[in-house]
Amino acid sequence: MTSGLKSVRHRRDDALSRVGWAQLERLMARHYQREGYAVEHVGTGGTRQRFDGGIDLKLRKGSAYVLVQCKHWNAKQVPHNAVHELLGLMVNERATGAVLVTSGEFTRAAIEAAGKQDRVQLVDGDALRILLGPLLDDEPVDAAPEARTPLGRPPSRMATANNAWAIGLLLLVLKIGFAVALLWAMSSAFRRALSPILSPQAPVAAVAVPAARPVARPAHPLPAAGTPLPTQREPSPASAPTAEEIRASQRKADEAMRVIEASTPEL
Repeated sequence: MTSGLKSVRHRRDDALSRVGWAQLERLMARHYQREGYAVEHVGTGGTRQRFDGGIDLKLRKGSAYVLVQCKHWNAKQVPHNAVHELLGLMVNERATGAVLVTSGEFTRAAIEAAGKQDRVQLVDGDALRILLGPLLDDEPVDAAPEARTPLGRPPSRMATANNAWAIGLLLLVLKIGFAVALLWAMSSAFRRALSPILSPQAPVAAVAVPAARPVARPAHPLPAAGTPLPTQREPSPASAPTAEEIRASQRKADEAMRVIEASTPEL
């Protein structure tokens, strides 16, 4: 915004340079009220609106109707474009005169453009300090100065539009992110709800595991590895009884019969 503007030849640091742009409008309104004008403060410093349409004060006294535009520029010179804009506003408002005020300096082209129109008056920083000298001594500096650009003006329409565009883009990104997260959560819940239907799993039957039985230990310990096992002997065939053995058996049988008969006479 300031690349095509010329810097002031002498930059000031005083009471006027330290007031805010809204304070400057109020100081000019008080000055013209002292001069007997009926003042209508239509600038952003009086209405607190975003735009002022290029007019800060409307002055009326009798048949005179004067427009005032304040440029609180301390670092850059006010160009001739500001003079032409004020001339256009004066025609549209059917005003009888106009005043362009700056706390700094005007370019030579601006001074020449105003010189061609006797109904436009320029008030630079030197003249302004003379006009507002007594008022500056009584005017306290704002505790919280208004937001100002490097030129001392309120934010332009373009800057405001850029800020609004950035905020709108941020809100759009947040909305898209919220919608994506919501869709993802709903999709996950839907898949979990349908998973038993789409891929059923047969229930696994419980298998009874028999209890482990204690292993019976042998009565005798097993032989160590490598020890030969004892061989089982085959039974030898029975030998035939001798005659003497037969007679001895017969005698024993007879004696047993006699004992039985003696004990049981009824047999």
